[in-house]
Amino acid sequence: MIARGSGYSAEAGLKYFVLGALSSGLFLFGCALLCGAGGSVYFYYIELLFNSKQSFSDVCVPIGYLLIIAALFFKLSVAPFHMWVPDVYEGAPTKTVVLLAIVPKTGIFSLLFSIGLPISLFLIGVVFSLFVGALGALNQTRVKRLLAYSGIGHMGFLLWGLVNGSFESLQASLVYLFIYIIMTICVFSIVLSFNVYKNLLIEFSGLSRLLPLLSITFGVVFFSIAGIPPFAGFLGKWVVLLSGVLSKSFFIFFFAVFCSVIAGVYYVRIVKILFFQKNSFFLISTKALKKELKLNFKRVFLIGLCFYFIFFLFFSPHFGFCFTSQVVMGLF
Repeated sequence: MIARGSGYSAEAGLKYFVLGALSSGLFLFGCALLCGAGGSVYFYYIELLFNSKQSFSDVCVPIGYLLIIAALFFKLSVAPFHMWVPDVYEGAPTKTVVLLAIVPKTGIFSLLFSIGLPISLFLIGVVFSLFVGALGALNQTRVKRLLAYSGIGHMGFLLWGLVNGSFESLQASLVYLFIYIIMTICVFSIVLSFNVYKNLLIEFSGLSRLLPLLSITFGVVFFSIAGIPPFAGFLGKWVVLLSGVLSKSFFIFFFAVFCSVIAGVYYVRIVKILFFQKNSFFLISTKALKKELKLNFKRVFLIGLCFYFIFFLFFSPHFGFCFTSQVVMGLF
C-alpha cells in the first residue's frame, strides 16, 4: 500500500493482506495434514499415499490436497478464487501491479510442477478461469481491472497445460508462461508511459495522435494478448491448444477457443478507442493542463525489447522451445 492517502489503495492492501493470510493458513493446514498422514515431507511419498487405500489417508490426504489447491489457486488468481484480483489491481500502484501479476504466479506455477494434484480439480479451475476471464472484462471501464480479468483467463491456459502431465503439455505451459511474462511487462510499461490520470479506457482516446509509435506498440501488444497471429500470444495459445488436442480434450479445446473469441472483443475495443475515438471536451481540457509527456529512456528500452520478442518469437521460436525442453526434461 504505497499510496497511503488513497482509499482505493487502502482497500486493496487490506483485501490482499486478509485473503493472503487466509490462503497461507489453508496452505499450512493442508501441509500439516499431508505430512501427518504420510509421515514425510517429500511429495513422492505423499502422492503414493494419496493413491493408496489406507483408512487414515482416505480422509486426511484428500482434505489436505483440497486446502493446498485452494491456497495455490488464490495466489495464481484462478477462478473461483479470483475475487481479490480486480480490486487489488485497481487500488495498487501500477508498478506494484506488475510484481503481483508476474512474481507470485511464476513461483506458484513452478511449485505446481512438483506437486501431483488431482486432474479433476485442475479442470474445474481451467473452465472457471477461461469463463470468468472472457466475460468479466466485457463491461469494464478501467484498464487495470480489464487486465486483471485478462490475467485470470491466461491462468486458465496455463493450468490446462498441467492437466495431462505429458512432456508436450508441460512444455506448452512453460512457453505460455514465458510469453505471458513478456506481454505483461510490456503492456504495463506502456500504461505507465501514457501517464493517464484515472486509468480509464476513455483516457486513451486521441493518444495515437500524440504518441503514434507508442500507440502502435500498445495495439500490437493487445493483439498479441488476444492471440491474433503473427504475434507471440498466438504462438502461446497455439501450443497449449495443440497439446490439448493431442490429449483428446476436445470439449475444453472448443471452450477455450470460444472464450478466446469473446475475450478478443474487449482487446479490439481498446485499439478502437486508441485510434478511432475522438476526445471529449473534458479529456481535451485535462490533457491541456498536463505537462508535456516525456518518455523515460529505460522504460522505452524495456518496451522495445519486449516488443521485439512479441513480434519475432512467432517466426523464430527455437530458442524458447529449446530452453523449455531442457527445463521439462529435468522433471522426468
